[in-house]
Amino acid sequence: MDQELTEIRIKRVIGPTNTGYAILLGDEEKTFVMFIGIYEGTAIIRELNHEEPIRPLTHELMVSIFDGFALKIKHIIVTEIVDNTFRASLIMEQKCVDENGDWNGKRNEVHIDARPSDCLVLSLKEKAKLYATKEVLDNVRDISEDFDFSPLLPGWSGSSLAKDLFNLKDLDITGLQDLPGLFGEEEEED
Repeated sequence: MDQELTEIRIKRVIGPTNTGYAILLGDEEKTFVMFIGIYEGTAIIRELNHEEPIRPLTHELMVSIFDGFALKIKHIIVTEIVDNTFRASLIMEQKCVDENGDWNGKRNEVHIDARPSDCLVLSLKEKAKLYATKEVLDNVRDISEDFDFSPLLPGWSGSSLAKDLFNLKDLDITGLQDLPGLFGEEEEED
């Protein structure tokens, strides 16, 4: 893939609401929102809180399948926005083996079209880096100014403070999905 990529991270999880979760993503310069379903949002919260389900759920099953076929997630890319819907690619690597099952020094790289919400869960689960294309970052609204993230960022090393940082009841997101320009479209003038 010859696209310019920027590493991003999950900055905040807001919800649940009756329609799902708002996931705030970005880097130090830009923050944007992605709306995901209730089940995927719950899976993200579970990963951030290091909670293990009693029985394997969908994402645990996926990781087991990856392990069974010697697949490793290299990284994940939020690739584009089509009809106000994010798209992502799961970039995986598989070690090639010879007839004895020994690694022959070669690797296959596989790009899989995937829902970004599933990719977010898998990136947390497998500690895989998350990227966005320049096209995506150019076409989302920067909501950094709409929210004060400063209490969250100093000294934050990732998931060690997840239970404090991802408090689900601390911010009302009613109407957030209606903010003009979330996907780079021009705001209408009165």
